[in-house]
Amino acid sequence: MLVVLGIGAGLLLGSVLSYGMAVALIIRLLVRLTPPSSDLWGFWKTVAVMMFVTLLTAVIHLIQIALWAGAVMLCGELADFERAFYYSAQTYTALGYGDIILSERWRLLGPLEAINGLLLFGLSTAVMFAVLSRLVMNSPHERGGGTT
Repeated sequence: MLVVLGIGAGLLLGSVLSYGMAVALIIRLLVRLTPPSSDLWGFWKTVAVMMFVTLLTAVIHLIQIALWAGAVMLCGELADFERAFYYSAQTYTALGYGDIILSERWRLLGPLEAINGLLLFGLSTAVMFAVLSRLVMNSPHERGGGTT
């Protein structure tokens, strides 16, 4: 059990670290693209920024799922990546159909991956809210430059 917890903790740490780096890049990009003095942000540009951030966040989650799938394969639990990715996707999202179950030795990886997914989905929500808040604060209407 301690080996599985150690592997799971390592996966959690690696996942949170890589997610944190991706979010830091998103924030740096957003700050450069949305200066407070910019009046260039219209409706469609705001939509484009939100779509970009949402899609990039989804890609980051898919990468996290792939990392966990790779670990499941390295543990010898599932032989092909497609099944491992499917198992990992339903575990990471806490969907949990239960049609693929890990052996008794490795089954603790499932709840650890679910914890990881739920935490990162919460962080993704916070990132999207922060992006939206910045876009609202930078809008001409919010700064007094728009019409009412």
